[in-house]
Amino acid sequence: MIIGLTLFVVVLATLSIFQLRTLTGNVPFKAHRDPQIDGLLKFQIAQFLLAWLVLGCAYLLAPENFKVFFRLGNLDARISPVAWLGINGTESWRQIALVMGFWITAATGIYMALGLWRAGAKLSALPSVLLWVLFFSALNAFSEEAIFRLAIVAPLYGKLTVSTILLISAALFGVPHYFGTPSGIPGVLMAGFLGWLLALSLIETQGLLVAWALHFVQDVVIIGSTILITRRAGAGS
Repeated sequence: MIIGLTLFVVVLATLSIFQLRTLTGNVPFKAHRDPQIDGLLKFQIAQFLLAWLVLGCAYLLAPENFKVFFRLGNLDARISPVAWLGINGTESWRQIALVMGFWITAATGIYMALGLWRAGAKLSALPSVLLWVLFFSALNAFSEEAIFRLAIVAPLYGKLTVSTILLISAALFGVPHYFGTPSGIPGVLMAGFLGWLLALSLIETQGLLVAWALHFVQDVVIIGSTILITRRAGAGS
């Protein structure tokens, strides 16, 4: 029962996210004079509110587990051995966050740099929107970690094996990225791996900080690049 309800809530939330851009785009009032910032601001606020609704469902499904995982967590907790990543289990999540964060961000940066290059976008335009990029990234990282990590892990922990929970988080986070950024099969694989890793961090640190921080850094690269590409496209049209 709980497994089915959990999957229903997360899938429904995922479908809702796809509709939010259209719905918020039709909101008549302007939150910001810049149309691009206005659209992103309305979407992120709507998604943030949706995330809290999903968190409420997760709490109702498993209140005790929710209390365990809805906190910052222990960064000095040891990561389980992951042979295919060269992790032997002696490393703390603090160390893994730094090392894996560097390589994941490098991969994300290379992918987005290709998009910037193809669009002819200039990094010199970034300072004017940097504060908005940081704000949107922080908000988006929290909302998506709430929906695709905490709302999955809290109700399912103890009901399914950890390996199964990790795969569910990877799939539910990765598949929608076929239509997101990064997109296509590369987007699915990159987001799927990230979803798997961040779910593991949530379980083993018993908190959201590592997952949110790694997600935030990726979003800074992605959202910053997307804004620059969109602005360049608008300027060239």
